[in-house]
Amino acid sequence: MKVFLTGGTGYLGGALRAALLESGHQVTVWARRDPEGEKDSREEWIRGDLRDGAPPVDLLMRHRAVIHAAALVKTWAPDPSEFDRINVDAWDKLLFAATHAGVQKIIHTSSFISLGPSPGPQPLREGERRPRDDFRTDYERTKYLADQVTDRWIARGAPVVTVYPGVIYGPGSCGDGNLVGKMIWLLARGKFPGIIGSGKQVWNLAYLPDVAQGHCLALERGLPGSSFILGGENIPLGDLVARVARLLGRSSRVPRIPVGIAEWLGGWMEKRASRTGAAPDLTRGVAAVYRQNWSYDSSQAEKTLGYRRTPFAEALDVTVQWARELKEWKN
Repeated sequence: MKVFLTGGTGYLGGALRAALLESGHQVTVWARRDPEGEKDSREEWIRGDLRDGAPPVDLLMRHRAVIHAAALVKTWAPDPSEFDRINVDAWDKLLFAATHAGVQKIIHTSSFISLGPSPGPQPLREGERRPRDDFRTDYERTKYLADQVTDRWIARGAPVVTVYPGVIYGPGSCGDGNLVGKMIWLLARGKFPGIIGSGKQVWNLAYLPDVAQGHCLALERGLPGSSFILGGENIPLGDLVARVARLLGRSSRVPRIPVGIAEWLGGWMEKRASRTGAAPDLTRGVAAVYRQNWSYDSSQAEKTLGYRRTPFAEALDVTVQWARELKEWKN
């Protein structure tokens, strides 16, 4: 199958390109920069930026499927409307172009955060997505709004399948989307500042190769209008830090930072960032995320798509070894 891919240079996108090629697909990557290293003979790279408008309809007509994995995955931007332009408006324009091109299937990479926090540690399912107006970050807000765009286009007959990855971890790039990798890298060097909150809040951790393969399965088996959580282990943050520390041979005793203090510190960092233009290490919204549980159930993807999760201990060990060997964390 010939697949048009956005976001192919990102943390998830790199793994997704490799998984698509391994599955026998031909891939056209729409990206702002050229590939690093040699490209596969079944890949075509076309320079483009979704902020400048959707790809031409005649280009999309050459493809049976579109996977939209591009997004602004950051905790802060000098202009918050940039989140809306990239995560919402560009998706709307791409859907317009893809449906007019007659694309047979469109995969949208959403995020667990669009579904909202779970009710305690009990996992949330795809069908439990509810209307809401409480958001901690612009990323969360715009990923939710992007799902509203999807709903409107599905109502018009667009063949969209939505996937919701959990918190992705695993060897890959060192971008903003690799939060777990950076935490491990800091722990390995004794630079981890501490856990925000009690450490009892649950997070859903999804191994990068599993999520990439889940996209391929959604492409091949997902019915238009369906949605699937591509997750992994639901684990309290304190337990995750303790397991990583043991693998690193370090003490699992790390400081706890009350959420209120973290929110105050994040607000101060945001004010400084507004003056300097340099992204803050923490924001009020990111700190507030640690007040909630983010637990999800992937059983629908497992049952319908054949989604498989790598055993957590195995995946975490690979990730820790990778992060330990990195000399620097370079975005």
